[in-house]
Amino acid sequence: MKKAGQLFAALTAATVLLSGCGKLKDVTTTSVYVSKNGVVTEAIVEDYGKEDDYTEDELKTFVEDDIKKFTEERGDTDSVKLEKCQIAKDKVEIRMEYGDYQSYADYHGAEFFAGTLDEAKEAGYDFSASFVDSEGKEISVADAVKGIKNVHVIVCEEPLEIVTDDPVLCVSGTAVVKGKNTVSTTGEWITESTSASSSEQTRTEEAEQEYEQEVLLASPVIVVYGK
Repeated sequence: MKKAGQLFAALTAATVLLSGCGKLKDVTTTSVYVSKNGVVTEAIVEDYGKEDDYTEDELKTFVEDDIKKFTEERGDTDSVKLEKCQIAKDKVEIRMEYGDYQSYADYHGAEFFAGTLDEAKEAGYDFSASFVDSEGKEISVADAVKGIKNVHVIVCEEPLEIVTDDPVLCVSGTAVVKGKNTVSTTGEWITESTSASSSEQTRTEEAEQEYEQEVLLASPVIVVYGK
C-alpha cells in the first residue's frame, strides 16, 4: 500500500496538509504547488469530526515517525519536511514540503513529475494526443505553447488541485482548468475487478480497489503552463 494510503488508514481519517505558502494560502481541497526552484508543497483540507478519536499529538507523532523512516531509508533528511501539524476546531491542518518532485513521488508511491517541457519529453511523456485549453477546447501542445518562452509541465495521478506560478496553457485527460493558475485533476477512478477464489480474497481485492479509488486517477494528468 502506498504512503498516502498507509497514513490515512492508520489514522482512520484524511490528513490535512495546509500550507503557509502564499500560492496555497486559501486552498479548500487537496492541492500541490511546485515552486520555481523545484520544491513541492502539498496541501489537503479535510474535516475533523466526533468519530475521529486521535489527538493532535498522536497525529503529529505518526506523521513525524513516517517521515523519519522515509528520509532515513532515502538517506536525505531534506527530502520531506513537516512544517505544520495541528487540529483546530473541526479541521486537521498539516504542512509538508518535498525537496523535489521525485521525493514527492517516492513518498506517495504515485507518479509525479515536474519540470520543463523538454525535460518531460526526455522523461518519455507523450504530447502527441489532443489537450484542452482553459476554455475546454481541443488544442495541440505545439499550438498551446507558441510564443511561450518558459514552458513547464506537471504530471500527476492523484485526485487534487494543482496550483501553478504561470498561466495554464493546456491540460490532458480528465483535468479541468478552474482558473488562470489552477487545475483540478479529478476524473474517473480506477475500478479494477478480478474473479476471486474465496470470500477472503474478494474482501482483500475490494479493500485494495477502495484504496485505489480514493488516491489514484485512472491515468496520469498532464498540465502544461508557462509565459
